[in-house]
Amino acid sequence: MEDELDQDQDSDAGAAADTDLPTESGIRTETSAPDATDVTAQEMPVSPLCLRDLCVVAGDRTLLDHVDAKFPEAKITVVVGGSGAGKSVLLRILAGLLPKHGESIHWSGSIGRSETESERPRVGIVFQQFALFDELSATANVQFAIDHRPKRSSRRMQPEPASWSAKAWLEHLGVPLKTAVANLSGGQKQRLAIARTLAAAPDVLLYDEPTSGLDSASGRLVADLIRETQTTYHRTSIVVTHDYETLLPIADKVFLFDPQKKDLVEIPRDDWDDIPNRMIPVSMLDDDSERSVTKRESIMARLTNPFFETTGGAISAAFWLPLDLLPIVPRVRWAGRFTLHYLRLVAGPSAWVYLVIAGLIVGFTSTYFTFRFLPFRLYTQPLLIDELLSSIGFALYRVLVPILATILVAARCGAAVSADVGVKQYGGQVDAMRTLGVAPRAYLLLPIVIAFVIGTPVLETLAFYSAKFISMVAFSASYPNVGPYFWEQHFGRNLTGESPWLNLGWKWVLLKNVICGLGTATIAYYQGLAPKRSAGDVSRSITSTVLWTTLFVLTVHFAVALLEF
Repeated sequence: MEDELDQDQDSDAGAAADTDLPTESGIRTETSAPDATDVTAQEMPVSPLCLRDLCVVAGDRTLLDHVDAKFPEAKITVVVGGSGAGKSVLLRILAGLLPKHGESIHWSGSIGRSETESERPRVGIVFQQFALFDELSATANVQFAIDHRPKRSSRRMQPEPASWSAKAWLEHLGVPLKTAVANLSGGQKQRLAIARTLAAAPDVLLYDEPTSGLDSASGRLVADLIRETQTTYHRTSIVVTHDYETLLPIADKVFLFDPQKKDLVEIPRDDWDDIPNRMIPVSMLDDDSERSVTKRESIMARLTNPFFETTGGAISAAFWLPLDLLPIVPRVRWAGRFTLHYLRLVAGPSAWVYLVIAGLIVGFTSTYFTFRFLPFRLYTQPLLIDELLSSIGFALYRVLVPILATILVAARCGAAVSADVGVKQYGGQVDAMRTLGVAPRAYLLLPIVIAFVIGTPVLETLAFYSAKFISMVAFSASYPNVGPYFWEQHFGRNLTGESPWLNLGWKWVLLKNVICGLGTATIAYYQGLAPKRSAGDVSRSITSTVLWTTLFVLTVHFAVALLEF
């Protein structure tokens, strides 16, 4: 499937451009296709971005208070400010990633194409950490954006962007086609992030701290890349940064995020040299009342908030799950691609080995130790050996293996999926999906649920048959005079049903597997999707996933057992 994605649309007319060597910043400036670059620059939409009466409140602190601002079309606007001023919050609001009434951040006002028009332009963002999909190739990353590019409304009378393929975008921006995303250099990842964002045909292009963590020479190369991208594609570009020294030379307009005035202050070009003196550290504005929380209250908040947030999230997830699972996906093949990814994660070869070993252990212990420590075994064993075998078979199939397998799947696979989604949340891939117009539940929750609903019964079946095999081996070794024939005759006696392919009670076993798989998938997804501010949050979400999924599985088995038996 990856080959299909990588080769898709390579035959488009606009994609046939043969390019010269890349410039220092990576963008190829000439193509052999007639006027390919001119077509790209002219056909892609150009829109300003206007803020009207914008108010932003984070916690108890007001970041912006009734702000009006205009970011000129087809120009580069740089927004500077000290750390903690609220630049990242503003960026996420502009990108449409923060709801107006969030848990900790509230904002009001409007964002549109002009002072009077309320229609919001389509915004693309180049994230600080690039937010690339590491499990996809570079070509597939760009193809993802192309496949989810929206259709332009006829009311706006703007033509579609030039039909460049993913390969053409990468060649034009100087990104290697064959190198894995994880092995790309920082500059190559940045160009790939820009290519993916441009391929989605945004009206406005946002850059989040593009020179963060770079030395001065690398920072200048990134600044040149931003300027060259804007010159080539004529985007309305907004750069949010605290690195004013590197990025001011490419700016057409500069706003200062002033935490004291709670405003975006436009700085005239003649005053740009005075920006360092006008940047106020946010820590100097902290009021004593904002630090009046006692140490005891702080410790209690750390202990209780995660518990109640997790509990509330679990209850809310269970309530909304039927709606979230509606199979509405923008592109079926991408849903299939992510489903295969999570199927490998949940029920891949390593999981087979894991469950087979577990089945061997439970099958051996239940058989060997039952006969080894049977009370008065010299007298009772000849009388009960057939009944014991049938009881062992029944217990393994209906109780022991289902409980053990679903607990191990919940712990091992639930943790793996929670880590995968948590890394996507922490690394910005979830936000990247949202900016590309894709709801995370379409390509994450639904594929994860499908993977668990399919994978859990498969893994449990592997565990049972490995337990059944080792049970025969253990019994035959203990009673060589009776042999495997006697074991075969009595082990499945209580499991024989109407069909030779299905054991008696298979519906109960399948029910427990499906419910446990469904619950594990949901818990792992929502734990991974919870906000991640550090790598420690990812680790804590994995721990919480193991705790909640194993507790859920045990509860399911207890509840179903009351009905089953």
